[in-house]
Formats: sequence, C-alpha cells, structure tokens
Amino acid sequence: MVKYKRGHLYYPEIPIHKVLEETAKRIPDRPVFLYPEDMTFKKFKDQVDIVATALKNLSVKKGDRVALYAPNSIPWEISFFGLEKTGAILVPMNPLFKEIEVEYELNDSGAETIIVSQHEYINVAAVKDKTNIKNIIVIESEEKPEIPEGTIGWSELLSETKSNPPEYEFNVKEDLAALVYTSGTTGLPKGTMLTHFNMVSNIIQVSPTFELSELDIAMTVLPLYHIYGLNVCMNQAILLGAAQVVTPRFKVKEFCELIEKYKVTYSLCVPPIFLEVVRHLEDPNIKGYNWRNLKIFNNGAAPIPLELLERFDKLAKEKCNAKDATIQHGWGLTEASPVVAVNPIYRRKMESQGTLLSDTFHKIIDLETGEELPERGQVGELVIKGPQVMKGYWKRPEATKDAFWIDPKTGEKWLRTGDMAYIDEEEYEHLMDRIKEMIKYKGWSIAPAELEDLLFKNPHVFDAAVIGKPSTEMDIGQIPKAFIILKPESKGKVTEEEIMEWVAEKISAYKKIREVEFVDNIPKSSSGKILRRELVQLEKNRLGIK
Repeated sequence: MVKYKRGHLYYPEIPIHKVLEETAKRIPDRPVFLYPEDMTFKKFKDQVDIVATALKNLSVKKGDRVALYAPNSIPWEISFFGLEKTGAILVPMNPLFKEIEVEYELNDSGAETIIVSQHEYINVAAVKDKTNIKNIIVIESEEKPEIPEGTIGWSELLSETKSNPPEYEFNVKEDLAALVYTSGTTGLPKGTMLTHFNMVSNIIQVSPTFELSELDIAMTVLPLYHIYGLNVCMNQAILLGAAQVVTPRFKVKEFCELIEKYKVTYSLCVPPIFLEVVRHLEDPNIKGYNWRNLKIFNNGAAPIPLELLERFDKLAKEKCNAKDATIQHGWGLTEASPVVAVNPIYRRKMESQGTLLSDTFHKIIDLETGEELPERGQVGELVIKGPQVMKGYWKRPEATKDAFWIDPKTGEKWLRTGDMAYIDEEEYEHLMDRIKEMIKYKGWSIAPAELEDLLFKNPHVFDAAVIGKPSTEMDIGQIPKAFIILKPESKGKVTEEEIMEWVAEKISAYKKIREVEFVDNIPKSSSGKILRRELVQLEKNRLGIK
C-alpha cells in the first residue's frame, strides 16, 4: 500500500496530437508562443494540419518513422504534431549528432523521411546513400535560406500545401507515438517505444504537481529531442494551454532576460542550468532581474546538490525578486515517458527524488534473490509500474524482457529502473547509485559501450574500457574516462591527447572522452565482461571518495 499516493486520475484514450486539437478548440485565440514570435493556438493547429497534409502527400502513412533533427524551434513543434497526426512515429535526434550517430538512428529506426534544420543537413547528406531516406524536408536558416537540391523547403511546404490532413483510428495503448533513443550499458542506443497512451498519461500525471494552467508562461529551453523536453516541457504546455518562450539552446544571459521580458512563470531545468544561473547571478557586475512572476523552477534529468539549490533559491529571491518561486526536484527515465516522482510543492524533501505521481507504484527488490524487500529503508533495485511505462525497446525482444521484473506473487510486470534506492517511511524515493553503468555527464546519458566500440576502431587501440569518473565539480556528475591498452607497436607513438582528439572528431561534443589512461591490463570477469566497478572504485580511491 502506498501511503502518500496522489490518487487516481482520468486518462483519455486519445493520440498525442488530439491534446493540441482539444486545447486549440478550447482556447483558439490564446498564445501558444510568445517568443521567438507570437502565434495563437488556432494558427498553430492550422500549420500542423498543413504539415500533416504535406507528409501524407509524400506517402508517409500510419506507422512510418519520421526523424526530426533540429534544435528547439516553432517549426520543430509544428513538425512533431504534424507527423503525429499523419500517424507517423517520431524519431527525435540530437542536433549535436555527427554522421555516424545520424546513420545509426536512421537505419535502426528504418526512417524514410527526415525533417532537418539547414545547419544539420550536411550530416544527413553525408549518410543519405547509406540509409533508406527518401524525403528530406529542410527548415531554412535565416542566414542562408537557399535549400539544397533534392530537398523540400519548410517555407515552400507551408505556403504551397492546401490543408487536407488524414484522419486515422488509433489504438493508443499499442500504437507508438515516439521512438526515443536511450543509451544502454551494453551495445548501442535502443529505441524506447512510447505509445500515445504513455505520453498522454504522463503529462496528465505531472500537471497537478506543478499547479499550472493556461494562464502560465513556460520557458522551453530543454532540448525537445530529449523526453524531458519533449513531453514535460512542450506537451505539458500544450495540454495546459500555457504560452511558450522557445529558445534553440541555453545561453545564460538570454535565459535570464527572457524570463523577465515575457514574465515566465515556470521553467523546467537540469543541474548545469542551475549552476550557470548561479554563477551569472553571483557576478557582482550583474545587477539582477525582475522575476516576480516566476512560480516554479524544477530540476530533473540528473541529481543535483542541495547546496546548489539553496544558492539558487537565495539569489533568485534576493537579486531577481522571485519571492514566490518554489524550487522543485523530481526524477524519471525515458522508459517512463519520463516522470516517476516529484517533490510535492508543500511537502518538499529535497534530499530525496520525491513522491510518486498518481497511479504510479514502486517496490524495492533484492538484487540477489529478485524478491521484494517490503520494509521501508531497505536498499535494493527500484522497480515501478504505471500508465507511463514504455511498451519495450524497438526490435530488441531480449532487452525488453530484461527491462522488466515479474512479480512472482502476482505475475505483474514492473519496469526495472537500474537504480539502487530505498523508500523511506513517508514514501519518498532516495536514489543511491546506478546498477547500470551509464555515465551521467551534465545531465547527458553516455553509454560506455558506445565509446568503447568507437575506440576499437582506432588503429592504436588493443583494448579499452570506459567508465564514468566522479567529478569534484557539482554540475558535472561524471566524466567519460578511458582505460586503454595500446598495441605493442603503438606504445610511445601516440599520446593520450591524440586519442581524445580522434574521438572528439567522430562523436557529439558531450560524449567526448575527457581523460585517457594507458594501462597494461583491464579487469574482466571470467566471461570477459569488463569489471567497471573496479575501475570506478580505483578512481574514487584516488580522489579520496568513499
């Protein structure tokens, strides 16, 4: 029995694009965007219908995958709802991706259509012939509006398409809305299959925890390709009818100014944003801002030091007039669309990850026996279930099977979070460590296996192991460190810096290896698995961390 569960909510069985349609019907003349341009919900929906029509005209049909590879923008949001109305499945791609990553996700998802910003188009062009891509829609840049040959311009698509969108029947508990790729500790990134019901349920679950409405103004700064930005920032705002201030990337001065100028009432953030804002506001040359309308500043995606939250809270109130702002902290994972728990506004326990959302349940299981640990305070693996939990991993039946724990008493499926945790007497969750060996760098998830796979392609590398080395800087978390055994003929002929530079040229900037150590051996189990925990402990010992 969950003592402080939030109760049961009603979850309409509608596809995600119907959330927009319902809001546009309810408040057609209210603003959906304030920045970078004004737009009403009615105009937004009309443009969504045009994009849905254009995709239909390109033979995109229900169940097809459509990739979206661009920074945050109004066209990004229009594209999302347009492709969803076409019955397609979103494949959101990080705009920092380079060729090898673009090629992998396009081929793994089987996408035949991609909507890409002009700046990122060069990477699509480089791998197009190695994929199944047939249609390329380019969102033009203001600096260089000419579109490449063989592509379709976004502006042309909107101006020359007569609205006649398709209408499909959806089985929302089975039909996929998105394939959101998440890195695993074994193998390459996996596509998390999120249904329409998963995504709609989670925004309905989350909204009451923030106490927001159509009178609020959202700062949409988190990347929309990430499930936190996609569902909690964008889709929640659309459900509420809240106006959005959309920025392509975080720039601390612009961020602070936009909150003041547009009277932003809530912003969903990650630890690096908190730290950058604190450093900015602590600068004696910064006089401060007027954030008197700010109500909620929420942290997610990665744990955050309490000291940093306290510094932010103090500065926001003293230098920015944010007298009514509440700092919140919660957590989730891609496989849960993503939110699982949030600290209640009026009963915060910020050293924890918060209490469960409505209709979400949790247990702690013993790592050795797989049995439930019923007493509160016992440490084991946290497992959860709820309407927001994924269908499984795309084309990965074994990984899907391994992702769930079957309760031996009831036969129910519970998602294995991969987190060592305990639940306290008031039902707050406390995450302690990762069972899975994902590297968490500034809120980004980085798969050691992906970096190791790349390192093995280097002509000097004989063997390699990558770990997350604990960082002493509060906003970083861990840095990717590689332990490398060089080939005999390469010893003394290549430096650590040269290896790091080689990796940096081939992968997104946030995934870069930031430290290399040449070693003579790498600890492995009898079955050949890298014993990363031994390497992590080695680094902790060197740093004096218990």
